[in-house]
Amino acid sequence: MHSIEDTAAFSRQIQRMFTAIAPRYDFLNRLLSVGQDRSWRKRAINRLALEPGERILDIATGTGDMALEIASRNLSVQISGIDFSRRMLDLGREKIKENGYDHDVSFQIGSAECLPFADDSFHGAVCAFGIRNFADVKLGLREFHRILKPGGRAVILEFSKPTNRVLKSVYNWYFDLVLPKVGSLISGHNDAYSYLPESVADFPDQAEFVSWIKDAGFQKVSFKELTFGIVSIHYGYKGI
Repeated sequence: MHSIEDTAAFSRQIQRMFTAIAPRYDFLNRLLSVGQDRSWRKRAINRLALEPGERILDIATGTGDMALEIASRNLSVQISGIDFSRRMLDLGREKIKENGYDHDVSFQIGSAECLPFADDSFHGAVCAFGIRNFADVKLGLREFHRILKPGGRAVILEFSKPTNRVLKSVYNWYFDLVLPKVGSLISGHNDAYSYLPESVADFPDQAEFVSWIKDAGFQKVSFKELTFGIVSIHYGYKGI
């Protein structure tokens, strides 16, 4: 992954992009993943192995799909969601309220690379399709580790690159040609869905990302590929 010299400018650019596409974000997630994004999120939350009464942080929560999935398990879990796009959070609050979980979920604006929470605050941290948008991914991972209680779990759901040659060619055709055109047409934003395949291509592969998570201090780090490696769930634990 290339280095980003001006991290503040990069973050502002990504923030503006997500604010612009926020109204169509959920619809495009369903359309462009052919509905698979819901299944991916469910499996990521399953991997988190929730326990009643825990505190969970959803990092780069966007419109709150992961927070909503956690709340729907009805385990009296206290969920905090953080994102740097106020417009995305506004839509997330509406979604959570419509589903009757506004007493279980709270949202606030902030940076994933400088989380506004004390050390050892949460039992679990999740991040879905957000970490490749960080200006400093390794700093973000260290923040994940810092805010977790000893024994806490981190689960990161992110796009990855299939290794099968045939599938990889189909994947690249869809990501490089189809997805940007459809995304641009529906969202009205010319750059957002061109940025997506570029950011995925620039992100470390599954094995390298495991090493990054370990370097941040996590133990028992591993990953599981979903849908032939189109996405992967990475997970690790904070030592006791």
